[in-house]
Amino acid sequence: MPLRLYLYILTEMLRVILITTGVLVTVIAFGAVIKPLAGESLLTAGQAIKYVFFAMVPMLQYALPFSAGFGSTLALHRFVNDNEILAMSVVGLSYRVILGPVFAFGAALTLFMIILTQTVIPQFYGLMAQTLAGDVTKMIANSVEKGVPFEFEGMQIFAEHVEVYEAPEDTGADERLRLRKMIAAQLDNQGRALTDVTAADAVIDIYRKPGAILLKLVMQDAVSYDSTTGDLRGFPRLEPTHAIPIPSPEMGEPGAMTRSELLHVRDNPAAYPQVDRIRLDIAEVIMNHRLSERLNDIMRREGEIRLVQPGPMNRSYLIEADKVFATAFRNEDAGPVMIIEESGGVPSRRFESGAAVLRIRPDSGIQTRQYDLELLDLKVEDLPDSIRTNVRERILVPDLLVPIDLEDDLSDLPLDELLAIGESISPKSSSQESGFNAAVRKQLDRLYWKVAGLERQVISRLNRRYALSVTAFLLLLLGALLAMLMRHSLPLSVYLWAFLPALMDLVLISSGSSMIRAGSVGFGLVIMWSGNGLLLLFSGVCYARLARH
Repeated sequence: MPLRLYLYILTEMLRVILITTGVLVTVIAFGAVIKPLAGESLLTAGQAIKYVFFAMVPMLQYALPFSAGFGSTLALHRFVNDNEILAMSVVGLSYRVILGPVFAFGAALTLFMIILTQTVIPQFYGLMAQTLAGDVTKMIANSVEKGVPFEFEGMQIFAEHVEVYEAPEDTGADERLRLRKMIAAQLDNQGRALTDVTAADAVIDIYRKPGAILLKLVMQDAVSYDSTTGDLRGFPRLEPTHAIPIPSPEMGEPGAMTRSELLHVRDNPAAYPQVDRIRLDIAEVIMNHRLSERLNDIMRREGEIRLVQPGPMNRSYLIEADKVFATAFRNEDAGPVMIIEESGGVPSRRFESGAAVLRIRPDSGIQTRQYDLELLDLKVEDLPDSIRTNVRERILVPDLLVPIDLEDDLSDLPLDELLAIGESISPKSSSQESGFNAAVRKQLDRLYWKVAGLERQVISRLNRRYALSVTAFLLLLLGALLAMLMRHSLPLSVYLWAFLPALMDLVLISSGSSMIRAGSVGFGLVIMWSGNGLLLLFSGVCYARLARH
């Protein structure tokens, strides 16, 4: 075997490939940082440099195939024009033997690309996301210093002054932020404030956990406003009972998952954050139904339910109805529901409501889980003397305590057990029961749709990475064959004939990947691999023509 000849050919190819790869990766990586810098991201100069450094590794999956094709084209084109290929043929070496180092290097490059795309690059995508998200402490501090609000997970925080403390001893947090003249708002999907709190002084303790960062917020001399109730309340100290989780930015992004992680979430969908959020929604629907059932048992047994509103007024609301369903109080004859408001144990008002619904609001980043009583189409009478009757369209009574302890928190159940509970709920003849079943069915269908989408994501990501790895080998081989076949053309002209099919191959890979995620798995796989098929066919035609001459 002509080992010295092989080393000579490989050395010439590697020299050009390494130089070309370095140039392409640097240019593409700097191009990748333009969008974050041009947007609203608060990247510092150090973070921008770090982002470019991390981006160089993922860009290898695109730079290596083209640089490999360029390197083999230039190296083999020089060998042909210096008659070195002719000399090898004269001494009895076939084209198959001459191309031996190209095949060997192509196989090694394909294996390297598979390892790179399936294990290394996803981790660097995660590092890029972490860099782009930035350190939470620095991001909040920079936002305060620049006078702009800081947004995360549906929360928006603005303050006039910030102080940073490391590892406070009283709470064991990793870091602490002290904010002066702070405003915190909970936003809805349209970016509108649902609840906002202003505080003269606030403390945010930051706990760094694997996969997430927890923020514990405590506010002094706070005033809260709830847009849904119009309620304005003051607190000497306001401390939500739970921390605000900030997921790690790479969590739940398939592009940042290695091959083993993708296979793991495919086999265990509950490990996928988006699926887990739907699991919590299913648990919430079932728990609300169980709450209604227990309230209904009390109502049918006692004929009334008392809801207490904590506070200095010591108010409570005695509700008289026949039944409770879907947290709505109703009478069998569809008549109005009677509610007696008591202050300090003394009746103060009576409501005759056409509809009385217990609104359950889940935990937010500012306030804990709440029960609000919504009264619609009602008459209001002052007690004890009913001097006059007022007609109101709507009254919302906030922050009520229910006389039930839901000790079985379904949000802690595994996905399989929760699905078994949801599927065991059979349709009932009652329209009320069917309404609840429809709500559960909607969440279950949403879950199955998300799991099916996750499976398609896994198929798409894995095949896309394999297809890119094979492209590197085929483009390397095609560049060498074209260089030997088109010896009288300029090297860049020769490479153009290899570059255009490779570019079409990348477009087909991307299009096929999108089709798979959209649901056309079989057709998407055909489209994804068709580009490599065209490169292989093109290489076969070139080799046949080369061997014939």
